[in-house]
Amino acid sequence: MAPSLEIDSPAPSPPTMVEGLSAYQKQVNGSKGNNITFDAVPYPFSFLPQSCALLVIDMQRDFLLTNGFGHIQAGDAGVDAVQRTIQPTLEVLKAFRACGLQVVHTREGHRSDLRNCPTTKLVRQARTPGSRHSLVIGDEGPMGRLLTKGERGHDIVDELQPLPGEIVIDKPGKGSFFSTDLHQQLVDRGVTHLIVCGVTVECCVSTTVREANDRGFDACVLSDCTDGFVPDFKSSSLNMVCFSDGLFGFVGQSTSLKSALDRYQASYSQEVPWNGSLDMNSLQAAYASGLSPSSVVKQILTRNKEIQSDHPNVWIHLANERDIYNRASHLDHHSDRKLPLYGIPFAVKDNIDVAGMPTTAACSEFSYVPTKDAAVVENLLNAGAIVIGKCNMDQFATGLVGVRTPYGVPHSKYSKDHVSGGSSSGSALAVALDLVTFSLGTDTAGSGRVPAAFNNIVGLKPTKFTVPREGVVPACKSLDCVSFFAKNIEDARTAWLVAKHHGRDSFTTLPLRQLPAPTNRSLLQADSTYTFALPGPELLAQHLCPEYYQAFEGVASAIKKLAGAREVDFDFTPYMKAASLLYKGAYLAERSGALASFFTKAENVAAVFPAVKTILDAGLQVSATEAFDDLHLVENLTRKVYEQFDLCDLLVVPTAPRHPTLKDLEVEPVKSNLVLGVFASAVNVLDLCALAVPGGWAHSGDLTLPFGITLVAPAGREGVLLEVAGRLAKLL
Repeated sequence: MAPSLEIDSPAPSPPTMVEGLSAYQKQVNGSKGNNITFDAVPYPFSFLPQSCALLVIDMQRDFLLTNGFGHIQAGDAGVDAVQRTIQPTLEVLKAFRACGLQVVHTREGHRSDLRNCPTTKLVRQARTPGSRHSLVIGDEGPMGRLLTKGERGHDIVDELQPLPGEIVIDKPGKGSFFSTDLHQQLVDRGVTHLIVCGVTVECCVSTTVREANDRGFDACVLSDCTDGFVPDFKSSSLNMVCFSDGLFGFVGQSTSLKSALDRYQASYSQEVPWNGSLDMNSLQAAYASGLSPSSVVKQILTRNKEIQSDHPNVWIHLANERDIYNRASHLDHHSDRKLPLYGIPFAVKDNIDVAGMPTTAACSEFSYVPTKDAAVVENLLNAGAIVIGKCNMDQFATGLVGVRTPYGVPHSKYSKDHVSGGSSSGSALAVALDLVTFSLGTDTAGSGRVPAAFNNIVGLKPTKFTVPREGVVPACKSLDCVSFFAKNIEDARTAWLVAKHHGRDSFTTLPLRQLPAPTNRSLLQADSTYTFALPGPELLAQHLCPEYYQAFEGVASAIKKLAGAREVDFDFTPYMKAASLLYKGAYLAERSGALASFFTKAENVAAVFPAVKTILDAGLQVSATEAFDDLHLVENLTRKVYEQFDLCDLLVVPTAPRHPTLKDLEVEPVKSNLVLGVFASAVNVLDLCALAVPGGWAHSGDLTLPFGITLVAPAGREGVLLEVAGRLAKLL
């Protein structure tokens, strides 16, 4: 039996425990990744560390301090009660940070013009006869305008100030989900469980927990880390949360949670010497044990020299060694080691600006030296990452093969005779060859996924317009997005989460551009069911080479074994039709238009790679009628595909249909490129997100090459892709 918890009044009687818990949930306090479990009502609360976030609600000066909004609402007694929550909340916050777990803070407040504050919030209480509410939201108080963003009272109290990398959600209402991106932030991080602290228990805490329940999250409120302005409300509010065997969630205490966290931390916090691996977990553990970024940089530069004879064409511009060491030294001596990407080395595709390094887009005549970083690079540098260099690519990001470059043709890590994939060729190789932890590419037709497949790594193509593109040379503006390569799924996720924040791109921040509303289908609990679809045998046989067909059969068999996964039918006809549109009509015209001021000038003609010139010239011949016909067709195809996603959570497709040789490209430079996008390019046209992951190996005679698959989902559903891919990877 789970013990009853004191929450200022008798709690509901807890049921018999452990019965009904899945085997997945019964793991307790073992190695890193096993469940953390602590006493709660109606039964012990259990969560995977990487799937849980501490949600600290509205611990703001306006609610906690004398003369703040809360004091005006309730008087001295209420303030004393909420102030008592600061210290236990601080202890839980410290424990989460010590374990490296995720933390989210919320702040309630409104714009200075109050346009996001409903009139009812301003006048309802003030109109009460004899009301004490002489001051309302937006009025001037001792700490500035009440509950107004940017004012001193709006900010979080000093003791609980957020650290770099912790999420801060500014909300205009009592609930934390209304008119915020909290749901998206949580599912992007794979969060399914919430530990809740904050104020007030009767208002913002209760509202948030109830909505979290509707959205599919499991939440546990810590009774000693929450309070309100009326004593009787606390017990009633908490009892309601766990009423009827957990109607809305769980209630626990911080002491029990901290004991469980202490056991968890002790199980993995031993110092381990760095083994030379560049994955984020290894580097962060080594940095915590005293490793310096300079030592990591030294290994990378040494390895880069060692591989030059086999792979001389990864880079277009390697950063100056002195600059790299200076950056590493600065981090070692002047930076916070808690930065989310502290000392993490990364590479940048050479159509993305890095201040002081040439941006060529694989065309020397186009080259310029930017004075500021692309917004996405700036975000990564601010998080503590280290740029190693700018990577080779298909010229102007026009190609899926990697051979359309004057800077030397790269080849696959696994075969000197086979293409590396493109257009983000060097970015994929830099990761595959252990020169960086992750790299930036771009993805307009599959360029962030095809090279991942050919080099046995992960490639994340996020929802378009969600990562800032200011400082990125355009290929096709309506489709372009920055992509991420890494050796493992979690490193790709982390780089993406850091990079996507605070974009300056006008497309990214367009107020009318909204993602589909997140629902309970956008996250997967351990025992959630979900649906997937695979291309049919006829479609696969039509496009795949025999060795890829056989490899995909193995993947299909594996995914059908995943717990909770159920296959459904999916008509791939509109999906395949969309893929065929990318290198003709409207999108070809858009691609040509982005570069017309350069490639149409006589003095630049010789600088453009022949296959690229053929494509760009063709785009100039597209009529407005053709372009609009294509755009209307895209709308129709998008509707048909999204209608099917109402019953299907994700697709699993081959990333590419075959792995061409360098000789294949010499014989048919255009056709050999086009066929590579048959399963990839629709993702861009239809506004989907996708994750390319290793899918095993393809065998042809004595030759064995990597085979890649891609998981595809509607816009904004990266969290589902990342979770399912992680489960599938264990079976492949």
